[in-house]
Amino acid sequence: MKKNKIIIENKNYKVIYTKNKISLLKILIKNNIPIDYQCKEGYCGTCRIILIQGKVYYLKKYTLASLQKNEILSCCCIVDSNIKIKI
Repeated sequence: MKKNKIIIENKNYKVIYTKNKISLLKILIKNNIPIDYQCKEGYCGTCRIILIQGKVYYLKKYTLASLQKNEILSCCCIVDSNIKIKI
């Protein structure tokens, strides 16, 4: 299995995980990285973070929470490469 790396810029965390189709939010929670969230469905926008580098994709075509440039919703995005984020 391919392993990817998540670097969290402002928290000094690094997570290495086996690539699979679970959300970024689930990966962060599983690794005890503190992040705010509520609905886990892309509606509220509470889990919004900044993608500095790398690629993610969404299983849902549209989310209801509005996003600014480089913002992603960790609850419904899947990591597609090594990424660097800011929580």
